[in-house]
Amino acid sequence: MRMIEIPLNDVACTGCIGKIKRQMQRTSGIEKVKIVTGSGKIQVNFNESIIEPKEINRNLNKLILRTFD
Repeated sequence: MRMIEIPLNDVACTGCIGKIKRQMQRTSGIEKVKIVTGSGKIQVNFNESIIEPKEINRNLNKLILRTFD
């Protein structure tokens, strides 16, 4: 299992961050998503044999767009 930390600079609302976190946890290969309090980042623990970091980033960007659309 690997971990990456992703900044959420465009997302200020804690409710929106929580919604994004819940959606990310439903993605196949993602084991755990943690909000890093006060940093504007999330930590994603994932199985690299199932999902790649660039796919996680792509999915996250789609979620952000849907949240604010």
